[in-house]
Amino acid sequence: MRFKLLKNKSVIILGFVIGILLFQYIFMQSWIKVEGGVNIEYREVEKLKGSGHWVLPYRIHVDNNWSLTESTYDWCTGGGTPGNPYIIENVTIDAQGLGSCIYIEDTTEYFIIQNCTLMNSKASPDATIMLYNADNGKVIDNNCTDNDGTGVYVYSSSNILVEDNNLVNNNVGITLSYCYNSIVSKNYIQDSNWHGIYLWDSDNNIITENEVNHNGYLWSDSYGIYISESGSPSYVDSINNTIKYNNVHDNRRTGIYINSCDNNTIFGNSIENNQEYGIYLDDSDDVNIIGNKINDNGYGCIANQSSINIKDEWNVCNDVVAPFTIDETGGGDFTWDQVSQFAWCSGSGSYSDPYLLTDLSIDAQSIGSCIVIETSFDKYFIISGCTVINGQASGSNAGIRLNDVHDGIITQNNIMNNYIGIYLDNAENITVSDNDLFDNLGQSIILYQSQQNYILDNDQYGSIYYGLLVNAFSNNNTIRGNTFRNNIGAVLHGDGIRVLDSGDNKIVYNLLINNSRGIKIEDNSHNNTVKQNIIQGNLKYGALVLADPRESHDNLFYLNNFSNPLGQNAYDNGTNTKWDNGSIGNYWNNYSGIDADDDIIGDSPHLIPGDGGGQDNFPIWSDGYDGPPIITINQPISYELFGTLAPTVDVTFTSPKLSATWYQLNGTIITSNYNWTGTLDQSVWNQVGNGTVTLIFYANNTVGKVGSNSVTVRKDIIAPVITIYSPQNNSRFNTTAPSYLISINEKNLDSYYYTLSWIGGESTHYIYVLSGSINQALWDTLPVGVYTLTIYANDTLGNLGSNSVTIYKESLSSSPKIPFGSFYLIVSIVSITLILASAKYKLKIKS
Repeated sequence: MRFKLLKNKSVIILGFVIGILLFQYIFMQSWIKVEGGVNIEYREVEKLKGSGHWVLPYRIHVDNNWSLTESTYDWCTGGGTPGNPYIIENVTIDAQGLGSCIYIEDTTEYFIIQNCTLMNSKASPDATIMLYNADNGKVIDNNCTDNDGTGVYVYSSSNILVEDNNLVNNNVGITLSYCYNSIVSKNYIQDSNWHGIYLWDSDNNIITENEVNHNGYLWSDSYGIYISESGSPSYVDSINNTIKYNNVHDNRRTGIYINSCDNNTIFGNSIENNQEYGIYLDDSDDVNIIGNKINDNGYGCIANQSSINIKDEWNVCNDVVAPFTIDETGGGDFTWDQVSQFAWCSGSGSYSDPYLLTDLSIDAQSIGSCIVIETSFDKYFIISGCTVINGQASGSNAGIRLNDVHDGIITQNNIMNNYIGIYLDNAENITVSDNDLFDNLGQSIILYQSQQNYILDNDQYGSIYYGLLVNAFSNNNTIRGNTFRNNIGAVLHGDGIRVLDSGDNKIVYNLLINNSRGIKIEDNSHNNTVKQNIIQGNLKYGALVLADPRESHDNLFYLNNFSNPLGQNAYDNGTNTKWDNGSIGNYWNNYSGIDADDDIIGDSPHLIPGDGGGQDNFPIWSDGYDGPPIITINQPISYELFGTLAPTVDVTFTSPKLSATWYQLNGTIITSNYNWTGTLDQSVWNQVGNGTVTLIFYANNTVGKVGSNSVTVRKDIIAPVITIYSPQNNSRFNTTAPSYLISINEKNLDSYYYTLSWIGGESTHYIYVLSGSINQALWDTLPVGVYTLTIYANDTLGNLGSNSVTIYKESLSSSPKIPFGSFYLIVSIVSITLILASAKYKLKIKS
């Protein structure tokens, strides 16, 4: 019985030891292989694939076997008809330099390749997507990048659409060879080693709305878009292709190059910043180049080598375009719809998307007008940032002329050296704003039979007749914020603003200076308001109101500044002209009255010369301020912080009759000079305690009125208060550097640091947090001994506070420990000993 008991115990102990060893093995193996969810042994992380997306380890080749392909592979669907084409989509393929990613050949069935990610195809003639003798296909919205071959190569195919693909860093972006009736549209093509788009012996194709940028950066003979013949031996042209609405920018050589190919059209493209030419024609006849914007190309806009019968019309070359007329009746060069197809006109003509003519330079060369818009009533448009010069000096020609036009904006243009700058004839709801109108000889702006327009914030200079003429029933216009200056020359003219046979206009906030007349109102002009204008330095009249040949009545002038010492400020021959609004009038530099009550209104009317009997009953005037002195405290500013040094102050006292000034600080009154700049009395400042201090400045004048102003500043002369929570005084440490925890009571804290000092030495360290550890590298170098830890803090005024504790560094006391790895050895020895003892005992029993 005893033997069985010992036998059972031995088995239990042995099982226990084996269990421990097995647990250790499993635990260690698990710890070695799994770390943070990543299998280190195989270095893989499983990825979930989205529904309907395939990453293929092979390339796709369809050789007239669509039906078999569709029935075999999940990534191909459809039936090959126009309504149910075969579709390859959501496929990712890395060709690894071994051929084309997707190769379709010898098929006329309808198919689509879309939303695929394709890379690393073999160099040409392979391609990311290769269509060979394959009609009726669409290549849409694919990402083809970093390929040695062509992005999309279409060979001997028709009725192909290549659209909305991203083609970056390929050998060629898109190639059409022996192709016809296909469309290349809305693709983004960049950084191709050779051409962006290449047509080779291909007819009747449309290349439209593509971005073709930064191509040709490996091969020298490379272009943004290149159209070429087939070459030896057949030399067949690429003909009847249309290249329109593309952006062709920043390519290595020429933007669009046509080589030995006739009857092609280049229309409405933006072709800019290419290193050589914008367009180059080499032995290519009957090419139409129309409505393109061709700017800032290195060698020029259009080059022609041995090409004849070229139609070069309405192209912008370096922002220059010929004068043009837009007429909605069709009587001009084009309608709005036609010009909007050009690259230099955008928009749809709606209120939210107006037609936009911008950044154009037009020289009429003294023949006609630069820009003419006629018979446009329901189209919104903007003319902005243009330079228009040399409009003809006859009839109604102008830099910009609008005739029977509504709903336009003319803004931020340079309009110079025309006889008329801007002419509005029967125009309505036109805004003319922020234009520079210089040296337009006759008139800068004319409104003729034009109503409800806005002439705003223009800068005009140097016409001999008028800066602005408002004429012939031009009513209800707003003329605001403009400068009309230096309009001098013609006899009886030279007006900043002339209003003739027009009424109910608002003329406000304008600057009318250095003209023969600032403003002239005459001949049946009624109910115009002239308000808040500065009318200065005009040679004959500031304002002139005439009744010749018909009277002008009920015009209103108020809040204007008249200062015209070389002429008369105003002359009134009108009927019932009002020179004030019933409560306030105008400022007149020649007013001879007084303002005894200091209400800024003259006490007597100002009479206006002329037969109209006009007078300003409330002239704006002041003969000197008699109120309390005005005190302006420039320094110190409110709640500025100071320490023990008295503040520097800068105070201005304004009063024509100033008598004395002084200031008060904590009840102490100190006198000073009229204009006070200096430092407050230091002895008084020393008496002020910590906290806020109110400084009051006073002044009086000779009529006994006292003014004051005050500013409150802060004074801080108390050092920061530091509390050390750890280490506590007389704490003991060994090899690990002590940690610290502190608090600092200070509103204007600047910085804080600690020093660790001992007999014969000290070390300083800046800290940036209120808890941390003493520098371990320093602590390691220090011997066993007694140290003083001192925490310092200073505020922005230089007040310094500190607190200290004493700490001890002791030698490390060691105690033997059983190593983790030896634990299993001890258990094993004990177990084996017990088993041997049990066996020995059994032998003894048997004997």
